[in-house]
Amino acid sequence: MYLTFTCPGCEHRTVTGELSGDCQLTCEACGWTKPVSSDQIGTSGPRKCLRCGNSDLWRQKNFPQWAGLLCVAAGAISSSIAWAYHRPVLALGILMAFALADMLLYIIMPDVLVCYRCQTKHHQTDVSGHATFNHELAERYRQERIRERKVRPPAPASPLAHPERPSSDLK
Repeated sequence: MYLTFTCPGCEHRTVTGELSGDCQLTCEACGWTKPVSSDQIGTSGPRKCLRCGNSDLWRQKNFPQWAGLLCVAAGAISSSIAWAYHRPVLALGILMAFALADMLLYIIMPDVLVCYRCQTKHHQTDVSGHATFNHELAERYRQERIRERKVRPPAPASPLAHPERPSSDLK
């Protein structure tokens, strides 16, 4: 199993190597580390997120969303062009070809576990004990992130932060 996670210290995207036994999650950019024990990984995959410890995980296909949207757009545009040239059989054939390609990708692509809280992806692990995406649960975590940003006070401004402004303007 390996992870794709965002570092909580510097928000750098990191892909780990193979995780087995007792190991550490490490950010190459800032040096942030978190120990991971073999108990957390388990024999059938993690029950909690290895980065943040959250137990709410969902399974999804390991396929980039941008590529899926690009395929949908290409199919829609291609079939629309065929339809505009009064070729309805070709237009439907294009749509059916894209639907077949989508079905094949769905069958071929592996599943990953994703954490609702930190969006960490757990690759090459058993996902059978986890449900698919839950919109209500995702909204709860989205609202939690919004509240955390509001509660977290902004960094104090110092007079040295704006050297072009005279210090009398800061009062």
